[in-house]
Formats: sequence, C-alpha cells, structure tokens
Amino acid sequence: MDVVLKQRKKLPSQQVLMRENAALRGKIRLLEAVIDNFPGGIVLTDKDLNILICNRQQRALLQYPEHLFAEAGLTLEDLFRFNARRGEYGPGDVEDIVAAKMALAAKAEAHAFERTRPNGQVVEIRGTPLPGGGFVTSYVDVTENRAMQAGVAELALKDSLTGLANRPLFLDRLKQALALARRGDHFALHYIDLDNFKPINDEHGHDAGDQVLREIGQRFKTVARETDMVARLGGDEFVVIQTKATSPEAAERLAERLLHVAKQPIAYNGRKLFVGASIGISLSLNAVLEADQIVKFADLALYESKRRGKNRYKVFGAGPHSDPS
Repeated sequence: MDVVLKQRKKLPSQQVLMRENAALRGKIRLLEAVIDNFPGGIVLTDKDLNILICNRQQRALLQYPEHLFAEAGLTLEDLFRFNARRGEYGPGDVEDIVAAKMALAAKAEAHAFERTRPNGQVVEIRGTPLPGGGFVTSYVDVTENRAMQAGVAELALKDSLTGLANRPLFLDRLKQALALARRGDHFALHYIDLDNFKPINDEHGHDAGDQVLREIGQRFKTVARETDMVARLGGDEFVVIQTKATSPEAAERLAERLLHVAKQPIAYNGRKLFVGASIGISLSLNAVLEADQIVKFADLALYESKRRGKNRYKVFGAGPHSDPS
C-alpha cells in the first residue's frame, strides 16, 4: 500500500521533468536554427578554446573545407594555424602568427575590428566573452558597404560636372601643401578664370557651357603632373596646386601650358567653340604660409591679369606675362 502511494507521488515530478526536457530540447533546436540562419558567421569556443560551434555561414564566408570539421576536437589554435598556412593573416612565420593570435585569445577581451582578407573581402569581426568562460565571435562581410561608403566619400570630394577635385578637397590639399612648404617643399597656386565663357552660355546654351568646362578641366589635368592637383571651384573658376615649384620659372612654364590648351578650339555640335584663360599665381617661396593669404594673392594676381587683357598670366609680385605662342 505504501509503495503504491510513493509511486503515485513520484509520477507528477517525472512528468514535470519530461516537460522540462522537452522544453529544453525545443530551445536548443530554436538556438540551432538562429545560429544557422544568422546573416553572418558565428564561432563559439569554450573556456579551453575548443571550437563548439562554427556555423555554415562562417564556413562559407572564410572558405573552410569540410575536412576541418570531419572529426571532433577542433580547437581555435587549429583554426588559426590553418588560416596562417594559407596566408589569411598576411606574410610571416606561421607559428609566430599562431602564438600571437593565441596570446590575444587567452586574454578573452571583447573586441571589434575589420580585417581585409587576401582576396580583398572586408570582414567585420566582433568578439564577446561569455560568463563562466567561453567566447562567441561574429563575422559579417561588409565589403559592399565599405565600397559604397568609399564611393560616397569620393563623390563628396569631386566636382559633379568635371570629375575634378572640388572646393573642400582643394582646401584640404592646400593645407597639406602649406605644411610641406614649411619644411622647404614649395608649391605654386594657379588661380584660373576662363575668358569668353559667358558668351558661349548666352549663345549656345548651358549644355555647350558644360561641355567647355568638362573639356577644359581634362586639358588642365593633361598638362599638369600626377602630383599636382587640378580643381574646379565653381562656375568657370579652376585652380591648380603645382607641387615642387622651386622657382618662379617653374610656375611660369606650367602657366604657359595651361594658357595654350585653354585657347584650343572645343568641338560642340559640329561647331568650334573658343575660350581662353587668365591666370593669377602665388608662390609659397614668398613665405606666404597661410591658406587665406596665398589664395588672396593668387586672386589679386588674377584680377591684374584680366585687367591687362586676356590670355595671360601674372605671378604675384612680378610683371605681367602673356602667352608667347
């Protein structure tokens, strides 16, 4: 009689245990589904740095072969060594690289960084230590996002019509050039305004004017060196930062080339359009080491150049010059 009663008393607790086990199995299946469908890679290690989970997205993202996971007992060190041998972390001694990686892993510190793989893929990596030991690390491919961000940043610094540098980028490069000039690496600033540009807009329309600006911008880039910067400030105003301008004569030679290409005919709808250029030049050799001053002096030289006629340049502090060709 007592035995039967004891068995009946145990029955409810057994049912509770079964329900709890079923609930636990359901949670495990849900967790596995979340991990397998996470939009990125996940690696889970225990306190001894054994690999507990490496989901299918991570295997695909890092191009891990299936034989790595064929047997139990894969460790984080094994994974580091495999990656080091295939050049995933760049050049260097494999064991040195593994030792450095393991030393960082042993600290079990939260981290977030980006790594560019040898194939150019950019992976965002975030690691978090778990209570009681263990570590979970997520891997997300951000290559496309970073390329888009780089493209947006580049567009923000380019003139939309000509593709040249715009005013913000010009001002930034001017500050850099001034910093170099303070150490003796001098430059010349050419401030350029097109001659006879307004009549083209008035007679042929803004499409013709846009074509002139694009063509002139490319011509200026052609005669400048790769180390020089050609920018459009707006309207028909351009500037050139001429690096390595160690004498007024060097600046004058570039100015003559700019004048020459500016006056060449521009084809538009079967017609030939003609403009020219006036240029004002200021030199960092004159100990002008503030951006607003060197721009102001170039602008003053430009004004004087235009006042004296078209198709000419003037170096600030020197006499006027016209195109000799």
